[in-house]
Amino acid sequence: MPHPGLTSSPVAFLGDFLVTGAVGGADASSTPDEVTALLGEEFAESGDTRQRLRSYRIVEFAWQRAAPEGPWDGLYVMAQAHRLEVPVLVDDLADHLRQAGFPIVEVAPDGLGCRRFVREDSRTGLLADENTGAVLKVSAPTWFGTGPRHAAPAWSREAGKSWVNHLVALDPGEREQWAVRRQPESGVERARWWWFLLVACRQRVPEGPDVTRAPWTELALWLVTKCRAAGVLDRTEAALQIAGHSLLPPDETVRMCLDAIPVSRAEVATRDTTPYAPEHLVAINRSRQAKALAMAAGAQLRRGVRDSGLRAETEAWLELRRTLM
Repeated sequence: MPHPGLTSSPVAFLGDFLVTGAVGGADASSTPDEVTALLGEEFAESGDTRQRLRSYRIVEFAWQRAAPEGPWDGLYVMAQAHRLEVPVLVDDLADHLRQAGFPIVEVAPDGLGCRRFVREDSRTGLLADENTGAVLKVSAPTWFGTGPRHAAPAWSREAGKSWVNHLVALDPGEREQWAVRRQPESGVERARWWWFLLVACRQRVPEGPDVTRAPWTELALWLVTKCRAAGVLDRTEAALQIAGHSLLPPDETVRMCLDAIPVSRAEVATRDTTPYAPEHLVAINRSRQAKALAMAAGAQLRRGVRDSGLRAETEAWLELRRTLM
C-alpha cells in the first residue's frame, strides 16, 4: 500500500501535514468515502459498527458513530513516522518549517521519553524520541498544546468536584460572590482556575434531556463566560464548547455558531483559492474557524433544528466544508 502524499521527501510530507492538518486533502473531518476519493482504495481497515480504523501504511484515519446506521464522525488522522524506512529528525523538520514561515513550538515533554511539538493553528501535534530526535508520529487534532488549557492542574480532582457541587446549588449572585473570594489573583493562575472549574463541571453534566441536567448546563454556561473573560476561550472556542456539550437548545446553538463565523461564505478562504503561505495565515485561520463552527452547527441538525433559515444556512456552509482550510 502506498504512503499518501509521499511523492516528495518525508520531511516535506510531514511538514505539509503539520501546516495543513491534512494528508492529500483529507483531514480529521473527512468521511470514509471522502478519504477514499482523495487517497485511493489501497488500504487496510478494521473495526465494527461503531468504530473504524483505516491504514495507508504510515497514515491512519479513525472514525466513530453514535448508532450502527448513523454517520461516521472523524476522530483523528495520524502519520506513524516511526514506520518510515529512514527516520526524520525533528530538528530537520523544525528547520524546514521555520524556513517556510510555519514554525512549530515545543511544549513540555510527556515524561515517557518523548518531546512534544505543536502547531496550534492547524491543531497538529508531533512526538519525537527524546534520545534520538527521530519523529515518531504527527497527529491532528492534537490533545496537547500551550496555554492554560494544557497546563497541569494545580488543584486536585476532588477539589474540583467539591467546588462545582457547591456552585451548582448557588444562585447567580452567590456564585459571583464566591468567585470573588476564591479566584486566584494572578491572571495566569486565574485563567487556569476557571478552565479547571469548567472541565470539572463538564464531567458532572448528566446525559440526555432530563430535568436534572438543567442546573449543570446553566453552571457550565456561566463557566464558559468566565473562561472567555479570563482569556482561556475566544468566541469560536466558547461556541464550540457550548455546541460540543449541548449546553443550549439546538436552534440557539446553531444561531450562536453561525453568528461566530468570522467571515462570509462569499469571502472565506478555500484550498482552491488560497495557498498555504504565511501572508495568508489570517484568512486561513478564519477559514478553519468557519469550518469548525459549521461542523458544530451541522451536528446540531441531528438534535432537531426548527428554524428553516438556520438549517439552510448551516447546510450551505457544509457544502463548502471539503474546500475549507
